[in-house]
Amino acid sequence: MSDPGPRGVEEHYRSIDSAPPEYSVNRPPSAVNGALMNFFSLSVVALLAATEIVRRIDPYAPRDLVFIRAEGQSAAIPVRVFLLLIASAVALSLATNWWRRLAVGGEMVGKGLLICLVVDLSAYIGHSLGLFEAEVVGQQLASSLASLVVFPFVILRHARLPKPVDLPPVGRIRWHAWVRLIVPLVVAFVLAAWIEQRTPLTTEFMREWALLGGVGPGIFLVQQLFVIITASIGLLMVRWSRRARFAPPLAVMVPAHNEAHDIAAAIEAVDRAAARYAAPVHLYVIDNASTDATTAAAEAALAACAHCTGEVRPCAQPGKAVALNYAISIIREEFVVRIDADTVIGENCLDVTLRHFANPKVGAVGGMPRPPRVRTFFDRARMVEVLLKHGFFQVSMMGFDGILGEPGMFVVYRRRAVLEAGGIVEGMNGEDTDICLRMSSQGYLNMAEPTAVYLSEVPQTWAHLREQRIRWFRSIYHVTAHNRRALLDRSSMAGVVVLPFQLANAARRAMMLPLLLFGLLIFGLFQKTYPGLSEPRLWAVFLGLPMLVAIAVCLSRQPRAVLYIPEYLVFRVVRSYFTLAAVLSLNFPPLHPRLRRRASGEKPVATPRQAPAKRSSHLTRQHSRVAPAGRRSSSVES
Repeated sequence: MSDPGPRGVEEHYRSIDSAPPEYSVNRPPSAVNGALMNFFSLSVVALLAATEIVRRIDPYAPRDLVFIRAEGQSAAIPVRVFLLLIASAVALSLATNWWRRLAVGGEMVGKGLLICLVVDLSAYIGHSLGLFEAEVVGQQLASSLASLVVFPFVILRHARLPKPVDLPPVGRIRWHAWVRLIVPLVVAFVLAAWIEQRTPLTTEFMREWALLGGVGPGIFLVQQLFVIITASIGLLMVRWSRRARFAPPLAVMVPAHNEAHDIAAAIEAVDRAAARYAAPVHLYVIDNASTDATTAAAEAALAACAHCTGEVRPCAQPGKAVALNYAISIIREEFVVRIDADTVIGENCLDVTLRHFANPKVGAVGGMPRPPRVRTFFDRARMVEVLLKHGFFQVSMMGFDGILGEPGMFVVYRRRAVLEAGGIVEGMNGEDTDICLRMSSQGYLNMAEPTAVYLSEVPQTWAHLREQRIRWFRSIYHVTAHNRRALLDRSSMAGVVVLPFQLANAARRAMMLPLLLFGLLIFGLFQKTYPGLSEPRLWAVFLGLPMLVAIAVCLSRQPRAVLYIPEYLVFRVVRSYFTLAAVLSLNFPPLHPRLRRRASGEKPVATPRQAPAKRSSHLTRQHSRVAPAGRRSSSVES
């Protein structure tokens, strides 16, 4: 793909979709830097207070907020203190008034303290009755996991987010999907227990790392064993599904906004893929309010196509979701391929993905993204990231019908399923994940095809990376709010299992960089107060189990990528920075306790609009104003 030049790059990635004005605030980098400074200042004060208590008042005082503990036990690491501090720092840094900040911080801290008290009391009762041996490290771990769930739900409660879609879930989880979820989970617990019994000394040493994200057995080892088992099931499922021969007439829609520099490469790739496809392929380029020569470049490329036909359609209203809905309204083929204008698909992509649609319950099939080149730090880190996410975790979720969404860079839809789900949502981030989740709630399956490899743009500047990742990570809150009815609903595994996990994972990822800073602060200045924090535990934030999993996946999929793992581990810290920035970019309306009827002092917020009502009976329920969307996919990345 050609380089659009410095000015072109700037115009290339920024769009009205970067920060939807109804539900986000376009804040500068200083916002997250200020939050980290608030956290650092609060940490210094809290650790100084703990040091004074231990030194002057009670040398045997607990080093963490442990209300009840077994005699002779102490907390080596102040995990609970950290969670309360990061919650307070985030609340103080929100772009809103002080009443809202106090409400958010008070709810996070109050619920966190209540969780700690309940966990400690349960441990005490269990120990008193002889049911189990209470350990402080276990109490800290349990309260930490519960707090990771509380954090995002408090954010969802206070932020201004899309209203729930007016589309009741009608699907039901297949019984064998529960079997494919529960059996691997039980096996993973049994294997983790067996490993602990066989290697008790090693296990005890490794468990000490668990609180800082290392390789400790217990829930961390159970999780990885579970993913390995379900990924094996997912690979068997996808291989069985692709055995069918299915090649119906196909439509390809390419929304394009100022893409004159790379639209030809995308069209040429579709033409090469059409040569291997056994049915007609018609390509629709939707020129979405471009101000460059996108139409001329697309028409020239279409004229040179030998294996597919195509046309360029103008869409004057800006917004990627607007362009997609317009394309769906004019397409007559039952199966639709969605491709970004900066994506180059592989020659087999159309053939292998369409085979899965022989199953009438399949609603969407995605592929495997790869960087177009591997030359920079951004390329190498992204290579390892996609191997892990799309080559391992996405396949694992497919093992129990739990795929949450398919990246809009390349995905095939059953058009009828899109219409039944209400069309592509407009005016929020994460429209590609949102439509897949709604199709799942309507009873359709989402699948991933790892052999359908396509090349997709990777940011080459820090500014571009920041814009992309904040948009991606903010979308988890937009998608969850828009699909509240699917959350924990029995209509789909994505809503019951994966969406809550992704919310907790987003909170964990946002806390990774602050946790590292907290560990460095203790290790550098307060090691006498917390002598249990050793250097290996500090390194476990970077390394540990994430590194071992990355090595295993890279060796199995692309051995050369093992060389990029050190850069990927650094990138994980950068990713944490942008995840925290995404939380701070959410729109928190001012809170006025004495004027509850005018909570924000603004007009009511419109619900994101769905596709045109004439296409489906479900769509007649959507009556809200159109909020402009943009040109880039806003996938939920884990």
